[in-house]
Amino acid sequence: MSTRRVGLFAWLCITAGVLVPGAAQAQNTFRVYAGLAPTKYQISFDNNAPYAGQTAKAQYTAANVGLTWISSMGIYVDFAASQSLSATHDLWESVGGGSQDFSHDYYTLTGGYNHPFSSGASVTGFGGFISSHTTLNAPQGFFGFTKDTFDARGIFIGVGGGMPALGGQITGSVAVAGMSGTWKDDSGFNNSADTTFGFSLGAAYTYKFSPAWGITADLKGQSYKYNFGAYQAEPPYTVTEKITSVGVRLSYQF
Repeated sequence: MSTRRVGLFAWLCITAGVLVPGAAQAQNTFRVYAGLAPTKYQISFDNNAPYAGQTAKAQYTAANVGLTWISSMGIYVDFAASQSLSATHDLWESVGGGSQDFSHDYYTLTGGYNHPFSSGASVTGFGGFISSHTTLNAPQGFFGFTKDTFDARGIFIGVGGGMPALGGQITGSVAVAGMSGTWKDDSGFNNSADTTFGFSLGAAYTYKFSPAWGITADLKGQSYKYNFGAYQAEPPYTVTEKITSVGVRLSYQF
């Protein structure tokens, strides 16, 4: 049934690109961090999509952890992981299916170079790889399947900058990403989206309350448009995803 399948979920969150410009001023250090990020997303489908003209929305809190290595030459490498906590999506509410369980996890590996200035400001360039896995459950007994899954992967590049302010450091970044992915359900549906480009914007404020400990608040926004190919009798279609999050994290440097 053509009204039953979502064509996309690829959540790209360039965590390291937002936060590293300030962090990369440290010398020969490691930094571990963990935090929570309330997140809002919506996925909109064009009129040719399996869910023609529909928009699915959800809100959840993501648990984020990571590790950054920063060299004395301004080179840094960051590994980050994120997992949604208890969450639901509303795609099925319009047909009486109610809210259904949702989960999303992703991993990023980022490398970059940071250049500090004597004023305390800095600029950075970065790039990396992301892999994500998303599950959207469906109501039991509606269409003969119980869940959709989307696996996405791709690369990103971006630039950022930082400056001292309010006793801490304000940073910002912009990144573009090339992503591809595969959408499946557990009844045999399987469709792919070719490489698609989107963008991510971020801003953060970090306050160091000791030489080792710091706290960061950040705001991120992403927008991506995916082009899925024809599947059996269904024509090609486009799905647009928009995501925003506001997070807080604690970091320890050693």
